[in-house]
Amino acid sequence: MPLAQDRPYQIRTASSSDVLVRATFLHLFDESVVWLTSRGLSSQWGSEPLKNDPVHIKKVEKIIEQCTVLLATPVKTEVSSSGPAVLGICLFSSSHRSHPKVIPPASEPEYYIQLLLTSRSSPSTKGLGSAFVTEVDRIARERGIGLIRLDCYAGGEKGEEGLVRVYERMGFQKAGGLLNYYESGWLGQVMERKVDVRRG
Repeated sequence: MPLAQDRPYQIRTASSSDVLVRATFLHLFDESVVWLTSRGLSSQWGSEPLKNDPVHIKKVEKIIEQCTVLLATPVKTEVSSSGPAVLGICLFSSSHRSHPKVIPPASEPEYYIQLLLTSRSSPSTKGLGSAFVTEVDRIARERGIGLIRLDCYAGGEKGEEGLVRVYERMGFQKAGGLLNYYESGWLGQVMERKVDVRRG
């Protein structure tokens, strides 16, 4: 991963009430749905745009309100009529928000990454997912939080565990077995990463 000063993006904390946060989430989520569907992986998030699902949007807005928000913007920002481009978004909080009845509670204080999305259309996002995790790790160390968790899709129409492997490369380990979120075969895997609070 490139050093912070060499990256084509910068990560900043944003207010959950910032209208850019909601717009970024919807844009990047729907961009990912198109990307996944084009590769035969629609079982992860379906094939329909989130912007057409007002019920789901309300659920997402509630989660955003409860989270710390990180946004990644280009170092050389190009401002258009719709505002500056955003390359990625990361939401994390002190506990899991979207599926509390499914995700087992942590045995210690934690930060739970609720969502991590990066643009599929920009070449500038290479390494951005890892950079988001590193930033959450930094904040956790400063605040004496020793655990970071997240959950990711672990199924797939092609039987892939791509996301699990991606997060393992970022230092996460599987925590427990697969979870069936909706009793419909949608399988998720909780991942955890220890934080060295002695470096804080």
